[in-house]
Amino acid sequence: MSNSISPERRSGEETRSQILSIALKFFIEKGYERTSTRDIAEALGMTKSSLYYHFRNKEDILISLIQLRHAQLEELQEWLENQPSVPDLLERTAHRWIECTTPERLQVMILSQANQPIMLRLHETGQDIRTGFQAIIDHFVDNNSSAEARLLVRMTLDTISSALSASRGTDIDFNEVLSVARQTASALAKLAVRAKSSDHRQNLTD
Repeated sequence: MSNSISPERRSGEETRSQILSIALKFFIEKGYERTSTRDIAEALGMTKSSLYYHFRNKEDILISLIQLRHAQLEELQEWLENQPSVPDLLERTAHRWIECTTPERLQVMILSQANQPIMLRLHETGQDIRTGFQAIIDHFVDNNSSAEARLLVRMTLDTISSALSASRGTDIDFNEVLSVARQTASALAKLAVRAKSSDHRQNLTD
């Protein structure tokens, strides 16, 4: 990669954003392990010491890429809290999450899945997406929900990961992955609503 970026008068936030953008391109094209901080710094027209001012090391860059998704998760939760409780809310929530997923975000997911030690550390500190998603899941289930309903809700909100995993080794592109994720979420959401209705009827007769 030879397209370096002029370092002139960038703000700290702009610099961090550019580092993440260039790093992701290198991670995709060369692989995480084969990419060095020198590669990233040179593409940005800065020294390694300047790069380390923003990120301690290459792992810190990858973690920051992964955590960019948290801002979208917070926005989704805020949106959800302001929605009326209607039968198709679970499906709409899943679709909203899928719609804010870009091919670049899918690339980050692939990188994170290939770097399980990092994901384990994020999980242990409660900074991974799955931990953050628990509040979204809890919006649709309660102590009276059956195991079936809980699982269906969780699966409805996790179709991106499932579709991405199933696409490995195929020539399916990222747009097709997201399309399949959307269709699967719709089908699972309907099953989840049916399971929750069954739970409600059961609770009334108990």
